Parts: sequence; C-alpha cells; structure tokens
Amino acid sequence: MTGSCSAKTAPKGRPFQKGDDPRRNKQGARSKEAQSFAERFANALASGGDPKALAALLWEKALKGQPWAVEILLDRLIGKVSQPVSGGLTVDGHLTIEVIKT
Repeated sequence: MTGSCSAKTAPKGRPFQKGDDPRRNKQGARSKEAQSFAERFANALASGGDPKALAALLWEKALKGQPWAVEILLDRLIGKVSQPVSGGLTVDGHLTIEVIKT
C-alpha cells in the first residue's frame, strides 16, 4: 500500500468554534501595535498634526523593526510594485479580470 494513507489522524490543536470564537482575529492580520499606530496617526492627521512629527512617528517604528512601518516607508519612497492586469466585459455583462504573470 504505497502512496496512500488510510489511517485517519486526529487534528492538531482545537478547531475553531462556529460563530463567535475568541481566538479568531476579527480585525484582520494587523497587530495590536499596528492598529494603535494607525489610530494615533489618523487622530494626528484629523487634528492638523505636523507632517514632520507624523513622519518621525513612522520612522521611529521602522527603526524598531516593525515590518508594517518599513513597508509603508518603502511604498512612499520607491513606490508600490505594479501588477499588470487585463480585463473587459463579456457579452452577458460580466466583468472579467485577469492577472498577467510575468
């Protein structure tokens, strides 16, 4: 019996519960620190914060090695990498989008 496995193995850990499970991250993949930063940054922008102070706040997080801060800085400094796509409407009115892999 090579190449197949007939024995069932028990799942590792405890499976998620249906509905509300406290282990589920409802805010997406952002860390608590990234969420806190985003709130402080938005509040500073709304209150007419100093652009240099806002940039310094982001720079401080990037220097501490926060990957989300480094990503934001790189996006602003060198620009986001473009992803070529093509698309159009079909005869029945559906939109088609195709990601072009290079």
